[in-house]
Amino acid sequence: MKFKRLEKWRDDLNICIRCGYCYEQCHLYKVTSWETDTPRSKLILLYGMINGEIEPSEYIANKIFECFYCKRCDTNCSAGVSITEIFTDARADFIDAGFDVDGTTSKTNDDLCSRCGTCVYICKHEARSIDKENKKILIDKAKCQSCGCCEAACPSSAAYIVDGWEVSEDEMSEKVTKFLKGVVV
Repeated sequence: MKFKRLEKWRDDLNICIRCGYCYEQCHLYKVTSWETDTPRSKLILLYGMINGEIEPSEYIANKIFECFYCKRCDTNCSAGVSITEIFTDARADFIDAGFDVDGTTSKTNDDLCSRCGTCVYICKHEARSIDKENKKILIDKAKCQSCGCCEAACPSSAAYIVDGWEVSEDEMSEKVTKFLKGVVV
């Protein structure tokens, strides 16, 4: 299985010195406290894949699709590696290889969706489109950067990001309530 887009990043993956600065501000790492959720770990997995040391798997694909593209890892990288660009190309390669994972990419509840197109027009990453023939909102998982703009703009609350990452309205409300009540979170 060839990951042609990822292959162009071989030199950058060699430049990465595995220092760990990339995960100091990583939201996913702060939520889970698992090394495998850090940008550094994801780069190591991708490096192992392009060098034939490990095989692409659903587990690795899921890890690569778990990113909110805040780009704090790019900003903190002392080696200047374009981490989120690498993730975007890796996502496209995983999709081409037949992996169908969601990670943190946005979704649409078709039962609630009115197909108004607001989420399509608001998406600055051009990750959403309307399939007029089938009357569905389509999401390009390689382009989706989980920014939440579609969720915030959707008048029928059909666009969403799955719970578990402390970004949903309910999760944030719970965290704020606990904080205000003096409960340690």
